[in-house]
Amino acid sequence: MRALLHPVYGEADTLAVGDVPTPVPGKNQVLVQVIAASLNAADAFVMRGVPRMVRVGNGLRRPRRRRLGMDCAGIVTQLGPGATRWRVGDAVFGQGLATMAEFALADEDRLASLPEGVSHQDAATLPVAGTTALRAVDVANVAPGQRVLVTGVAGGVGQFAAQLAALRGAEVIGVCSGRNVERVRALGIANVLDYETQNPLDTTTKYDVVLDNAGGVRIRDWRSVVVRHGVILPNSGVKGPDGGALMRVAKAQWHGFIAPQRVRVFSGTVTTQQLDELGNLLAAHRITPLVDTVYPLDQATEALARVATHHARGKVVVAVAPEGTATR
Repeated sequence: MRALLHPVYGEADTLAVGDVPTPVPGKNQVLVQVIAASLNAADAFVMRGVPRMVRVGNGLRRPRRRRLGMDCAGIVTQLGPGATRWRVGDAVFGQGLATMAEFALADEDRLASLPEGVSHQDAATLPVAGTTALRAVDVANVAPGQRVLVTGVAGGVGQFAAQLAALRGAEVIGVCSGRNVERVRALGIANVLDYETQNPLDTTTKYDVVLDNAGGVRIRDWRSVVVRHGVILPNSGVKGPDGGALMRVAKAQWHGFIAPQRVRVFSGTVTTQQLDELGNLLAAHRITPLVDTVYPLDQATEALARVATHHARGKVVVAVAPEGTATR
């Protein structure tokens, strides 16, 4: 099969698409023929091996798992020992292993049924970004009438978090670059700030929740514009004024001890239940994925290069096979 290969840590020009053996599912796993996959910022971090904590368990000098990709949507083609949740031929989406490929393995409890009327490409945008966004609004306990600020609102987690918070009745304020303002408003987020001309710290009414996906503002500065007992959720691996990912985590924990607000570091976990919730919202047109670019598998290196800029205007998708295609 064809797959994106990751032989060394580095930039996208170190990657290549080549032929590798089709994997065999292990216990409680299934083999999925990938119709579409999407990329996340985490894929760029793994590609580079930076921040260096991503190398823990994956090789300090060279990657042990020499393939990339987590999100996918496709067709179940083979069941591993003990896998009983799915049948061959089922259309699914979720989190897999090395999904930038024609076939990928996935744990059966990290998949959900593809909802009727939802494309593989749209479903593939949801697993990591959507479940992380869902976790964020749950951790923040977003409620009707709250003012919720979401930075990086045109990105993967930001776009879904903003829409989910709005569905819970919050007043959502999104922050992105000027070129993305109208695209974000098209998602139903009316109040969008252009960070190039508008500073979200310049507000007369404090926020109840800040979900900072960009990392461009110090945590201590967010504290000045968040209500007492409000919530600040730093969520960026990009180096910023609070330092890199590890330093930001340390500072978040420190502020969590001393601040009157809740400062929390969080992460999402992809489960069938969460995927079902997100898939149903997508099928009902209550959330909409913002897609930057769709690449074929042979241009997966370009897709990673696009994600690695951290300026993609939404999710970057790789169309591995045409919609409706299945080899059984």
